Amino acid sequence: MSQDDLDQRILTILQKNGKLTNEEIGNMLDRSPSTIRDRIKKMEDERTIMGYSAVVNEGRVGMNADAYVSTNIPPEKEGEAISHLLGVENVSEVLHTTGERRIMFRISAESNAELLQILDKKVRPLGFEEIDIIYVLDHVVRNPGV
Repeated sequence: MSQDDLDQRILTILQKNGKLTNEEIGNMLDRSPSTIRDRIKKMEDERTIMGYSAVVNEGRVGMNADAYVSTNIPPEKEGEAISHLLGVENVSEVLHTTGERRIMFRISAESNAELLQILDKKVRPLGFEEIDIIYVLDHVVRNPGV
């Protein structure tokens, strides 16, 4: 579904701060809270807005290793393997990509050793091959959706 200017402005605001109330967004856009509520509900129903989340400082919750992994998998194994990969608790994002490796995913763990163990025991057995790991050294900016 195409979005009009008001929907786009609501989306921009929500991406910066998903905790704002309908009243606060309405005040920012000079619209009634009910109009904002109805617009947001419609975008949720259409799956334009797919959910809300919190940006967590992973180090403060014991997740000190963060990496992006690029890999390949034979096409006949891809669907089932990706479904299982989405069930691995430490995997937070899975992408189809261009380049030498067709699959990329983000994984976090308490330590680099645990991260490698998860890859060896939970990911590699799914049929993923040619695994390249790119460790995240520091989160410079962390604003998903913006």
